[in-house]
Amino acid sequence: MPCFSKKQQYAIIVILCLILSVSGYVIYQNFKLKNEFVINESNESIAIETIAEKGENKEEHLEIKVYVTGLVKNPGVYTMKEGERVIDAINKAGGPLEEADLSNINLAQRVKDEQMIIVPKKGEIYNTSSAKTLQKSEKININTATKEELETLPGIGPVTAERIIEFRENKGFFKKIEDIMNVPRIGPKMFEQIKDKITVD
Repeated sequence: MPCFSKKQQYAIIVILCLILSVSGYVIYQNFKLKNEFVINESNESIAIETIAEKGENKEEHLEIKVYVTGLVKNPGVYTMKEGERVIDAINKAGGPLEEADLSNINLAQRVKDEQMIIVPKKGEIYNTSSAKTLQKSEKININTATKEELETLPGIGPVTAERIIEFRENKGFFKKIEDIMNVPRIGPKMFEQIKDKITVD
C-alpha cells in the first residue's frame, strides 16, 4: 500500500469533502427544482380550473326575461339566455298558432332583457319590441326595427337597411345611436339626418 504523509492525507480528506459537498449541493438543487416545477404546475392547474369555473358561473347567470304575446300557444314572460333568438322565445311560448304571421318578424334576431315579442295575426304588422314604446317615442329602435321600418328613415334604402340588420345580428345590439356609424356606408353626414329619428331603448 502507498504510504502518504500527514499532509497528503489531509489534502485527500479535504478533496473528498469538497467532492461530497459539491455532489450534495447538485443533488439538492435538482430536488428543489423538481419540487418547484411540481408546485408551479399544480398552481397553474388550480388557476386554470378557477378561471374556467368563474367563466361557467358567469355564463350561468347571463339570463334575461322576455315577454312573448300575440298569437302563440302560451303567452307569458320567459327566461332566456343571452344570445338566444326570437324564434327560441316563440318556441318557448309553445310556438305560433295557425293564423299567426311570422313573415314580418325577424326570427334570427337576438333577444334582449325586457323585450316584448308580439306575434301578429295575418295582415297585422308589429315590431319585435313594444309597439306602445315605439308609438310613444315616435322613433325607430335600430336594435329591433324591421327592414321596412328602417327604410322609413331619411337616406336609408333597402341595401342599407339590410346592412344595419346584418350588422346587429353579427355584432350584437347597438349600445348608443352613434354606433350605427359603424355600419358600412353610414357616415356622419347620414347620421345627422337620422339621429333625431332613431333610438336604442
